[in-house]
Amino acid sequence: MEWVALASTIVGGGIATASAGILDHRRWRRERGDQHIEGRRSLYVSYLSALASARHACRVTVREPDPDPQQRRRAVWEAFEACTSLRYELSICAPRYVVEKSDDSFRRLRDLRDVVADGFGRDSSEYVTGRLHYDRAYQALRARNTILLRCPGRA
Repeated sequence: MEWVALASTIVGGGIATASAGILDHRRWRRERGDQHIEGRRSLYVSYLSALASARHACRVTVREPDPDPQQRRRAVWEAFEACTSLRYELSICAPRYVVEKSDDSFRRLRDLRDVVADGFGRDSSEYVTGRLHYDRAYQALRARNTILLRCPGRA
């Protein structure tokens, strides 16, 4: 009879250990998923902020009356520089359909930067067209990121 009590104690201990291990593994996976989503959220926000800052620099620069051409070029190029490294980071970490939208926004902003650097004014058709193309691309990227962050299973 003593062996039955010993066997049931061993089986009970095994079941308790296995269930604790399973629960710990599930908790670890959930926390890992949360960290992954938070990392993406941080990267997406940083990239969108860098794009918005560069766009703002273009807006400010194009409104300056009689700016020095060299100073104008330097201002928009420096503002745009922060977008480049974040773009590469995003291309490594984000899904392809986000990267496509981010690349489109980047290219449209680069085109706008070049228009401003070349000295076109805020009322020129080149600037207005570039601004509209960039704004559309930026909104598409923002919408895609918002969907992904609200529905993490799709990311």
